[in-house]
Amino acid sequence: MFDDPRDVNRGVSNRDPYQYNSAPVEGSSYALPIALVAIVVIIGGLIAFAPTANQQTASNETPVTRNAPAPSPAPSPMTPPTTTAPQQ
Repeated sequence: MFDDPRDVNRGVSNRDPYQYNSAPVEGSSYALPIALVAIVVIIGGLIAFAPTANQQTASNETPVTRNAPAPSPAPSPMTPPTTTAPQQ
């Protein structure tokens, strides 16, 4: 058996890499598409969250004072109803 892959005594380093199609196909990884998607997401995020002219930001200015009506007085508490002891 000249080129039997089941032969345990065969020379592993002497195999023809093209015979059993064990060589990886060039350009078959997902690295390039993932890198392009990451670049698009980063640039899109920078554009979407870029500061604009009408953007409101926090400031350290004193707040505007507003006049509100005085609160009404609290109602008086209710008096408990009178109860009588039970008759025997």
